[in-house]
Amino acid sequence: MFGKKPSVPEQTKAHTRELKQTDRELVRDRHKLEAEEQRLVNEIRKNATTGNKKAVDILAKQLVKVRNQKAQSLQASGHIQGLATQNTMMASNIRMANAMDKTAKTMEKMNKVIDPEQMAKITQQFTQEHTKLGITDEMIGETLEAALGQEGDSEEEDAIVNQVLGEIGISLNEKLANAPRVPVSAAAAATANRRQTNQEDAEIERMLANLKA
Repeated sequence: MFGKKPSVPEQTKAHTRELKQTDRELVRDRHKLEAEEQRLVNEIRKNATTGNKKAVDILAKQLVKVRNQKAQSLQASGHIQGLATQNTMMASNIRMANAMDKTAKTMEKMNKVIDPEQMAKITQQFTQEHTKLGITDEMIGETLEAALGQEGDSEEEDAIVNQVLGEIGISLNEKLANAPRVPVSAAAAATANRRQTNQEDAEIERMLANLKA
């Protein structure tokens, strides 16, 4: 008596359960009516075969009543199923309303906790740092591209020089490879000879100067 009042979803669920139970009872009744209908049809055929017109008339009237009762049962089941469907839709709407209510309350709590100015400041700071990071990455990328570009330019220049030399029938690498090379010892000896010759020329000039004096 003093128990807790069931919630709307609980009431809806209980109502749906009652409707389904009623529909099951109607289905069982229709099965009985169908069995009675078949029995009356068989009796009518039997009496019609024997020519018992009075019995046929009575049985026919009973058959009409049974079929009318079955039709009313089918109609009642249709109404019950419609009510059950409406009940289910109402329960779904109630659940959606409760979910939206909880969401609204949660958002309200979050708005109370979050400081809009602080959030704006954090967002601005994040944007600035993200921009700095992007600029830094871009600078690093440009530096790497410049370094790689210089090496590429040197290779490109060598390719152009070789192409020009090739057009005039000269291979730089071949000329350098075939150029005569002076041994180190021979070059040193030639330098020493030139130095000695210079010294001897200077000595002769000094002697001639003394003679003239």
